[in-house]
Amino acid sequence: MSFYVTVAGKFVNEKKLDIISNNIANSLTAGYKAVKPVFSMVSTAGQAAGDGGQLKNAYVGIYDTFIDFSDAPIVDSGATFDMAIVGDGYFVIQGKDGNLYTRNGQFTVDKSNRLVTMNGDPVQGSGGDITIDTTDGKEVLIETDGSIFLGKDLVDKVKIVDFKDKRGLKPVGKSLFANENKAEPEIVPDLYAIRQGAYEGSNVNIFREMVEMIHTMRAFECYTKVDQMFSDMNAKLVELGKF
Repeated sequence: MSFYVTVAGKFVNEKKLDIISNNIANSLTAGYKAVKPVFSMVSTAGQAAGDGGQLKNAYVGIYDTFIDFSDAPIVDSGATFDMAIVGDGYFVIQGKDGNLYTRNGQFTVDKSNRLVTMNGDPVQGSGGDITIDTTDGKEVLIETDGSIFLGKDLVDKVKIVDFKDKRGLKPVGKSLFANENKAEPEIVPDLYAIRQGAYEGSNVNIFREMVEMIHTMRAFECYTKVDQMFSDMNAKLVELGKF
């Protein structure tokens, strides 16, 4: 039983450390949502003679991960095309295989005058790709409802959507999500506002993650030492068996 516990303990803490490290690495990534591990009890039961069918081996495993979709602090950038969603909802981005969703509102305009992400993916409006021709020098104003004005002319309205059940949203890159639950359609959120000249940061709590990393590293070291102890004991038993 101890062998299973030590091996599982090393594996779980190693995987947890990977998750924590990824969160820390993206603590400054705009729109990033922290990932958390989901633990489960793994067991094997057997009807060995005299054990009465009791549990033989039990250890903890990482069953899955879940995404913390809580809001992150809003960062004032002053950039004309940056937008932050205050409240519910996601920006819709046109990906290669369909719509993607993000809270990262760091946008710019490409050579074709399309509003795009920093990776060049088009931001979607009520009419599809949003085109903003800034060559005439008119001021770009984005209202709280997402309406984009070039001077006094309405250009388009940023498309904001949400989902009742976010469990179908899976990460695609650092701050983009794909909806893998096709039974969960896009909906228009009831309460949201767009803030121009700002963007949402990462919701990673760096101090909490650092504390978790220290605890996880210590646990991993303990399991490693115990595993080494069992290896040494087995080696000695093998040597004794030769006599």
